[in-house]
Amino acid sequence: MPLPPKEVPEGLTSKGYKRLGALYMLMGCQKQAVDALTRSSEMRRALASTEDPEKNKEAEVDGAMTESLKFSLNLLKLWRKAATDDEDGAGALRAETGAEQDGDAEAEIRKQLVVLGVPEGEVDQYLNKLLDSMTELKNSDPPPLDVPEGLSAAEYYELGLKYKEIGWTEQARDALAFAIELDADGESGQSAASYLRTKIPRHPVPLVAEQTNIHGFNQFCSGDEAGAQETFEALIAEYPDFEWPYGNLGCLFIQLGDVAKAKKILRKAIEINPHYVNAWLHMSRAEALDGNYDEAYKCLSEVEAIEDGETSIAGIKKLVDEIAAEDY
Repeated sequence: MPLPPKEVPEGLTSKGYKRLGALYMLMGCQKQAVDALTRSSEMRRALASTEDPEKNKEAEVDGAMTESLKFSLNLLKLWRKAATDDEDGAGALRAETGAEQDGDAEAEIRKQLVVLGVPEGEVDQYLNKLLDSMTELKNSDPPPLDVPEGLSAAEYYELGLKYKEIGWTEQARDALAFAIELDADGESGQSAASYLRTKIPRHPVPLVAEQTNIHGFNQFCSGDEAGAQETFEALIAEYPDFEWPYGNLGCLFIQLGDVAKAKKILRKAIEINPHYVNAWLHMSRAEALDGNYDEAYKCLSEVEAIEDGETSIAGIKKLVDEIAAEDY
């Protein structure tokens, strides 16, 4: 199946742009997805008859979905801007933003909050709280380098999640192991066991490998695709049992449109760790983009079997449904 071009083409129907938006979303090309879905929803609104409630409802749903995606994309841009600001993140954001600046994330979020139903009088309050939360999160102290003693199973589980969030996989492994030891049959212990199996590398990882993987991920997010690829490939060569760079590289290849390479590298990740949920999710996207819809659904079934509560399943399945329906 041919993949969509880098730039959103002209001249498609509303239905064509909606399907194209789903393809872009599966690839991880959010900007193009927003463009395609915006065109689709605008065309549907223009064609919708005021005497046809069903068509009007479809146009409203498409428009709300597009605004929600725009909001998420601008929220991500705003977070990256706050995260990379070396001084007062929120203060700098508030000083630099303004409606006259083209593509300004904060100004766009203001508009989208109104579209999504937030009263205009509450928008500033909502946005200020959001910026304050981002600054607080950015400036919050990391957990202790050494896993502390004497915590409860629930506290060790929460600490394990925090370690994972900042990329300290071995501290996360230790904290989760303590939670399991203290509460093997309870909620905290069971949650820790599931998280350890699906979200932590199968084999111990040196700190330098963790940090290099984070560096590659940041390169990827900032648009340095060549640099990210080089980082992940070097990391794989040096630490062949570390599955995360395989997953990240597979995701990168999907975004670049090289599905064959993505599938090859993701298979290796799954061989290393069959419970690596993200690799299965990426593989589902790759199979769908390759036109192998049954295989895409099988990958999602694998994820469900590994971790029934994985929140990404429904979103990916909906996108696969969208493009599969047009091909059958």
